[in-house]
Amino acid sequence: MIIVSQNKTEIINFDNVMNMEITDCEEKGYLIAAGFIVGRDDNYRELGYYATEARAKEILIEIAREFKRVLRTENRGTGQQRFYDVPKVYYMPEK
Repeated sequence: MIIVSQNKTEIINFDNVMNMEITDCEEKGYLIAAGFIVGRDDNYRELGYYATEARAKEILIEIAREFKRVLRTENRGTGQQRFYDVPKVYYMPEK
């Protein structure tokens, strides 16, 4: 899955994300940032700012739901189900 930043200037490969967190940035609101490990250093990318912590938490839940979404098919002859990972893009919502 890839995530497009709120300001549409960066694309993040979710496979490389170590963690995502919400940080209180008093003048800008609540920041959702993605963390990576690059060598021995932590590297964080800003994904989007939201007015309330509750809204930022909603966004994290949406990202998790999108990540686990799969396509389910059923073979009509045998009744067996198959699951396929669907290529996904998550666009960070505006404030």
